[in-house]
Amino acid sequence: MKDTALVADIGGTNARFALSRNDVLDPDSVQVLACDDYENLDAAFNAYLKARNTIVDEACLAMACPISDNISMTNNHWAFNCKAMQEKLGLESFKVINDFTAQALALPALSDNELIKIGRGESLEHETRLIIGPGTGLGIAGLKEVGEHWLPLPGEGGHAALSPVSDLDIAVLNELRKTDAFVYWESILCGSGLETLYKAHSSLAGENQQLKDFQITQQALAGEKTAAQTLEHFCELLGRAASNAALTLGARGGVYIAGGIIPRFPEFFAESRFRSAFETNVKMVDYLQQIPTYLVVADNPGLIGASAALHNPLV
Repeated sequence: MKDTALVADIGGTNARFALSRNDVLDPDSVQVLACDDYENLDAAFNAYLKARNTIVDEACLAMACPISDNISMTNNHWAFNCKAMQEKLGLESFKVINDFTAQALALPALSDNELIKIGRGESLEHETRLIIGPGTGLGIAGLKEVGEHWLPLPGEGGHAALSPVSDLDIAVLNELRKTDAFVYWESILCGSGLETLYKAHSSLAGENQQLKDFQITQQALAGEKTAAQTLEHFCELLGRAASNAALTLGARGGVYIAGGIIPRFPEFFAESRFRSAFETNVKMVDYLQQIPTYLVVADNPGLIGASAALHNPLV
């Protein structure tokens, strides 16, 4: 096992590179590179190492795209064959994992000050954990302890059908179905989904306004009625989605909220209907009340998870 390896968390716009020392992220080594500035992964990879004046034999990349032998980024031009890229970079070990798999693998390494507990419940040791995160899309994954290692359980739960509960849910769903016959969780629980949800609320209020996601959160926090109602409903719907996934997975080790959206308004989120929606059920209320929910506020969880994946034989 080498002492130092390269880890990266690569999205559509930016690639975060860092060094991992003995499978622990070195936070002082983090550097953000714009994907558009580089022809492909190898150019950015080598530019980072040159700037750090170092070489590595191992790397683990967390990438925001489907993972296979042939990688093609969803929201930028980078594409490569994993074996060919490993040879080009001269690496002994080269792992490529999904970015939300990395988020899941980060959970055991997070400290108490990197989490904000929302509501009641206590984690049960050795039980399955769930991570769900609205960002550019809606990521959902599980994490199961297997012997001395953690096994990530990736999935595509964000594309499961939206399940309305309240009259407001149904009214919004009917608005969305005017343009989309099939409405899934990611339709409304991501950055563009927040914009879609706001448009539906605005239409129901007879206003027919459109705003960008950051404008919606800004106006909601300033007390504008439609924006605040939309953001409240967003949190409530996230509670429903998290509850469904927690029941499916049996996530008695806790539910963790990640992604780039919710950390913008932690106080609003903590006071929202998220937790009450999470606990809403008929037969499983007691079960859900015992599951804790946390907001992840750590810096660079994707890089932490990529570090954890380096020598995990289950990944």
